[in-house]
This record gives sequence, C-alpha cells and structure tokens, in this order.
Amino acid sequence: MITPMDRVSRCLSLISGIALGCVAVLIVLEIILRNVFDISLHFLWEIGVFVHMAAVFLGLAWTLRTGGHIRVTWLKSVFPRAGEWLALLIGLVISAYVSFALIKLAWSYFQSGRTSGSITDTPLMYPAGVMAFGALFLTLQILFRALSLARGLPEEIDPAA
Repeated sequence: MITPMDRVSRCLSLISGIALGCVAVLIVLEIILRNVFDISLHFLWEIGVFVHMAAVFLGLAWTLRTGGHIRVTWLKSVFPRAGEWLALLIGLVISAYVSFALIKLAWSYFQSGRTSGSITDTPLMYPAGVMAFGALFLTLQILFRALSLARGLPEEIDPAA
C-alpha cells in the first residue's frame, strides 16, 4: 500500500509544480499587459490565488514523504522513537481536523452554490474541494508514515530516487 500512495503523492506534487509554474506565467502575463498595453486582467489575480492554494495543498503529502516539512529535531534527538511517534500523533490529529474542516467547507459551498462574488464568479466548492483533497492525502500520508515506522521501514524517501 505504501508504494501506490507514494506514486499518487508524487503525481500530486508534479501537478502542484505545474500549477506553481502556471501562477508564475499568470503573474508575468499581468505585468507585461500592464506595462506594455496599459491594461489589467483582474481575474488573473483571483485565478492565481486559487491555483496557488491548490498547489500548496496538493504538494503536502509528497513533501512529508520526502522530509521537506519543517520540524523540531530536538525531541527526536532526545527520544528518537517516542519523539517520532509523538510528532506523528500530533500531526495526524491536526491534519485530520484540517481535512475534516475543509471537506465540510467544500460540501457547504457545494450545497449553497456560493461563488467568489468577483468578476469570475468562481464556484468556491472547486478550490475548497482541491484543498480538502490535498489535506486528506496529507492525513493518509501521515498514516502510512506511522505504518512505515511500525514496520521498521524508513519514514522518508529520497525524492531523487
């Protein structure tokens, strides 16, 4: 089960990277349009924010798997095994709560049909749904990290491998 989860997480991180590249293109396009043609496409900023948030959340699981998240190593150096389990438990509780809250938010946007109320009038269920999906995968990745720890496997992998 760990290998398929790693593949999905890596795929989501690639989508995240592509999304960040798209945000950069949108910003450069807006700068060129303002400076060369003296026009602004206001919807680019809104779309850029939605895509950026999607990229952040879609990259969370792979970042955890490859050891990219910030952590306090003091506890792990003093209590190697117990420190890792404590960090996993705290991370799991926080991630599960955030996942639940984002799923609930996306569902409420779906039920109410709420939109951004701006020029694009984007249905908010889509950006909230992508964020919930990414948070849910982070929660699953934490569970698989606990499974790896319990089986004596490495909790992190080399992203270049």
